[in-house]
Amino acid sequence: MKKIKVFDVREDEQVALQQWIERHADEVEVILTEDSLEGVHLEQLEDIDGVTLSQMTPINPEYFKALAQNGIYHIAQRSAGFDMYDLPAANEAGIKISNVPSYSPQSIAEFAVTRTLALVRHTNRIDRNVAVQDFTWDLSVQGRTIESLKIGVLGTGRIGSRAAKIFNGFGAQVYAYDLEPNPELEGILTYVDSLEDLVKDIDVLTLHIPGSPENKHVVNEAVLSQAKPGLLVINTARGVVLDTEALIRKLDDGTVAGAAIDTYENEGPFFKYDWTNKPLEDSVLSHLLEHENVLISPHVAFYTDEAVQNLVDIPLDDVLSYIHNQTADHIVNP
Repeated sequence: MKKIKVFDVREDEQVALQQWIERHADEVEVILTEDSLEGVHLEQLEDIDGVTLSQMTPINPEYFKALAQNGIYHIAQRSAGFDMYDLPAANEAGIKISNVPSYSPQSIAEFAVTRTLALVRHTNRIDRNVAVQDFTWDLSVQGRTIESLKIGVLGTGRIGSRAAKIFNGFGAQVYAYDLEPNPELEGILTYVDSLEDLVKDIDVLTLHIPGSPENKHVVNEAVLSQAKPGLLVINTARGVVLDTEALIRKLDDGTVAGAAIDTYENEGPFFKYDWTNKPLEDSVLSHLLEHENVLISPHVAFYTDEAVQNLVDIPLDDVLSYIHNQTADHIVNP
């Protein structure tokens, strides 16, 4: 019987994993481990036919050669992002990488809107005041309505299009920039010709583009400098698309009034881990955490029951497909 090894198993994946295992009990054995793929594991794969990972930190390119030597030519990543893989090195070793391009776009879109609401209604500050029994009103908690805002959506794929529809449902004016405009969004939003045109007259910029090399720091100081003072920035995409240090400078000079950061470009060592009472040793992240007008969440925009189910089922289906047919539906380096 073929064997699949599942690395980085989280508690929240257990139910979905057991359901998948039961459905395929007659054709494959599944081995679960909470460990991430490290060098020591490469010596334990002789009888393994496929693997799936959920690592957020870079994968050592030398691992590809070791996997190939064990007859494993496919890795199923349990996330949409795959920037932790050196794809040229994977290609050189003959390793195919697959991802989960869409596991719950609605979850992420709703979270982006939720964080926008939190910023415009100052709910974080209100909660802090009430926690110390300060029930006063002042300008610091006076908010705005979503319908009064101009929303800028960068990227109108599966997630961005849904966010645009939700904001439109609130009555906001929605604008967007995308290299490939979606004709189905006519009447929902208005496309502009450049990112600079998008930011110059909006109140909220919400990011929904992939973390590809060409998108690294696409939202940078030059772009943010085009905004009118008071811009809110929402990033539920990949951390790398936003130049975090530039964002901090624009927060400090008042161009950006607030930000909600669910992904951080150097999040690997921190997000998903408990750093209580430990020094972060990351001055940029520390600065963000200390900033009164920044909301940080640890890459949880996707984190719903529906998303976890899909993040288990789709990669395991791909692993099984590759074992049987040497191909899978979601390979990113064909």
